[in-house]
Amino acid sequence: MSRGDRSKDPSPLRSLLAGAATRFGLDDGAAVGSVWGKWNDIVGPDVAAHAEPTSLRSGVLRVRADSPVWAHEIGYLAEEIKTRANALLDRAAVEEVRIWSGPSKTPRGAAPGARAAAADTIEDGAEKAAPDDPLGALERAREAWAARRRTQR
Repeated sequence: MSRGDRSKDPSPLRSLLAGAATRFGLDDGAAVGSVWGKWNDIVGPDVAAHAEPTSLRSGVLRVRADSPVWAHEIGYLAEEIKTRANALLDRAAVEEVRIWSGPSKTPRGAAPGARAAAADTIEDGAEKAAPDDPLGALERAREAWAARRRTQR
């Protein structure tokens, strides 16, 4: 390629990354990065300890839960997850949330923010159970579900 064949202006990095993301099946790399980076803020530390986003394609956010029980419980929060993710992105990038269960590829404690321990958090004078306590976490998820149902009536 001769010097005269080259474009005078270099391509913006964002457009190059968008093309690469599309080739890998990602619709919007910036949205994916935002959801992954803020996952703990979207779902809270208790749910983040048991679930992680796995893909965001064509408006469908897929979330892997570490057990069928957690997948079932998180399914009740799908609309809230969608609402919070879209609020974070300032647009309706997530149209649907699908939950599935399977072993995590991320070892506990490795993902920044996604597997944060909350054992030493104090709430209303009572010690909050660690996210690794499945019964305590399940009870908190049930309470969140019940509270949400009460507000919808």
